[in-house]
Amino acid sequence: MNARRAEIKLFLDGADVTADINRDLLSMTYTDNEEDKADDLQLSLADREWIWLGNWLNNATAGKSAEVSAVIIQKNWESAGDRVLDCGTFEVDTVEGSGPPAKVNIKAGSIPYKTAARTQKKTKAWEKIKLSAIANEIAGKNGLACMFESSTDPFYDRKEQMQESDITFLQRLCKNAGISLKVTAKMIVLFDAADYEQKGAVMVIQKGAANVSRWSFSTSLHDAAFGSCHVSYTDPKQKTTIEYTYTPQGADKSGQVLEVNEKVSTREEARQLAMKRLRQKNKSEYKASFTLSGDTRLVAGVTVEVSGYGAFDGKYIIETATHSISKSGGYKTDITLRRVLEGY
Repeated sequence: MNARRAEIKLFLDGADVTADINRDLLSMTYTDNEEDKADDLQLSLADREWIWLGNWLNNATAGKSAEVSAVIIQKNWESAGDRVLDCGTFEVDTVEGSGPPAKVNIKAGSIPYKTAARTQKKTKAWEKIKLSAIANEIAGKNGLACMFESSTDPFYDRKEQMQESDITFLQRLCKNAGISLKVTAKMIVLFDAADYEQKGAVMVIQKGAANVSRWSFSTSLHDAAFGSCHVSYTDPKQKTTIEYTYTPQGADKSGQVLEVNEKVSTREEARQLAMKRLRQKNKSEYKASFTLSGDTRLVAGVTVEVSGYGAFDGKYIIETATHSISKSGGYKTDITLRRVLEGY
């Protein structure tokens, strides 16, 4: 039987540089975030022959070689074949050199550091438009693709972007709508985290298992433990009040009530808003983190079952997964998670 091992394939501006990278690679770290933050890739390379700090860096600063793609391959992991994790495509943000001996650190992000979507502040009024259309327009103008994976698509009579970057503005709209936003591999993805939480677990993390080298848990008993949400809005012109109180199944009805006063037009809008605001508040009630043997299945947005940890047992969704491969430490995966909310 062939031995299990992890390999890396790397491409610079589409050219396969795997042989060069594997010769010089000291470590590679890929961080995959569920929402809000861009993914990133970091490489640490030995540079005894001054290749990376010489010709390659000259080309990169001239705009000739500043894009990197990475794939992690777990060889001989399953009877059916290898496990593969496509980390995506990144644009180089910074290059740092040090020595002796000569070493170079390359940092790259899934959304270019200097892109207008990130840095340029704009003022614009958006009228009679859905969130999906705003996202598609912002993505197109910034050279990004857009994927909209939410069953709800808010319609706005008017929304103002006031001295905000496109990404900051879109993040604000998504937060208010209870929709998650992720920027990865030259793509903006808008999705409903609640739908992701319903998917089957990719693995069980068992207390005492050989693949677990570190764990930690925390819980918030106050600001993330509301029993219900009460939405109330009074129309200043009509002098009418719309109210709705949402209580999840199995919730403690004597618990704290989250009070929300935001504009709604119907009782159904109030119900949906109450669900989203309660979910936003309570979703971080139980948090966990693990350091595990490297596993390409563990990416942001997938769920796992946690077992053997008492009150912390249950189904969790991965918020951040960091995959690290180094010559000295092998392949490991660090994950941060939140427990899936039940009854919402």
